[in-house]
Amino acid sequence: MFENRINPYDKFETPEGTSPRNVYAHQYNAALSRFKSSFLKGQVSRLKNRIMHLPQWLFDLNVLKPGLSLRSSFYAGIQVVPVHAIIGSEGKATDFDMGFHPIKEASRERWVSLAMAYMACLPLPPVELIQIGDAYFVRDGHHRISVSRAFGQSSIDAEVITWQAMPPFPWQMCCTEVETLSVKRLDPSTE
Repeated sequence: MFENRINPYDKFETPEGTSPRNVYAHQYNAALSRFKSSFLKGQVSRLKNRIMHLPQWLFDLNVLKPGLSLRSSFYAGIQVVPVHAIIGSEGKATDFDMGFHPIKEASRERWVSLAMAYMACLPLPPVELIQIGDAYFVRDGHHRISVSRAFGQSSIDAEVITWQAMPPFPWQMCCTEVETLSVKRLDPSTE
């Protein structure tokens, strides 16, 4: 199901005779470098999205829930979910941006430890997601999603609970308004 595209013998190999402490230091520094890169990319991405009037932040499911017309929910099992379809969070919408870049420096150690596990090809448990329509919201596993996106992963294993609700959904209206504005700016005949 989940494809880890990193071969631990490619990029992260250390010279023979290196002590375990040096191997750990090498892996830690590689993961820390990846965190810093993702953190910086997030700052640039949020600035670009603000200029283009695109959503910068994850949608907060706790805020959206009262406006949803929920009909039922059911356990959908473990699935492979494309990471670009994950647009929100149930409670941690202020810790990561829309691209799952870390926002706070305080999450660095958790992020780096998961990145080290990822680079070592250790199996990580599936994340927990809530599916509404074709969008997903994270219940548990924010850091795992952030790390997998930073390493170029296109999909992730997830334990999915599906909420059946009546459209239109607030995040679809938001994106439709942004698309309409973009078309108006590009096409002078619409004015």
